Amino acid sequence: MKHYALPLIFIAVVYIAMIVMNERYRLFSADRFSSPLMKVLAYLWLALLMVVLAVLITGSSLRIPTAQELTRVPFYSLFALHAILFVFLAGWWLLTRRPPLGEFLNIPRRGNGDAVLTGFAVGIGGWIFTISVALVIGLILTASGVMPKHPQPSPMVAWMAALPIWKKGVIVLSAMTIEEAFFRGWLQKRIGVIASTALFALAHSGLGQPFLLIGVSVISLVIGFTFYRTKNLIPGIIAHGIFDAVQLFVIIPVVFKMSGMGAP
Repeated sequence: MKHYALPLIFIAVVYIAMIVMNERYRLFSADRFSSPLMKVLAYLWLALLMVVLAVLITGSSLRIPTAQELTRVPFYSLFALHAILFVFLAGWWLLTRRPPLGEFLNIPRRGNGDAVLTGFAVGIGGWIFTISVALVIGLILTASGVMPKHPQPSPMVAWMAALPIWKKGVIVLSAMTIEEAFFRGWLQKRIGVIASTALFALAHSGLGQPFLLIGVSVISLVIGFTFYRTKNLIPGIIAHGIFDAVQLFVIIPVVFKMSGMGAP
């Protein structure tokens, strides 16, 4: 249990800060509660989410499964985090008087053709920018001794690289919609780009790959800034999908093939 103490304390501090900021400065100004009771229930719902995520993410980070263990992992278990985020969003929507879904998720009725094009531009440009920045940061951290010179890919990454195409497609579709709906459409709208990006990176710490976490953080900042400028979730969904698809369908398999490591 000692390994969970610090994450739970961190989550408690973040949670208390969010509640205090809402009571003093209306941090949740985007939400409409029908009564004080509903607001208290929403606070409790948020607390439950944060505790569950802290335990789940800490547990996955503490023990990276081996290649043999991953062969026995049910495919649906990959979507545990997404399922939790979806249930939370549905509950929050009910607690805030069921606003129109377009308003709740920041998907306007008009101008989405341009939003899709923006998403493609951000996805392609953001991927190039992210890889460039991640490589520079990685080289600096390697030269300073913080990161090993020849890091070995985690079994989780190797396992995902060997998945069938349709399973990779399902992972990309789930990630680009659920993660963007929560981290941008819900979280960033309430706590800002930097804080939501930090939590987004922490949510991916179970990958067990520091270099990937650098890339995740950079692309999250790119998508977060795009959401801040457009106030539209669609560009982020498209950009997120492009980034994940390139990584999962192209980069990771090619790296494994060139390195001769092959599939687990």
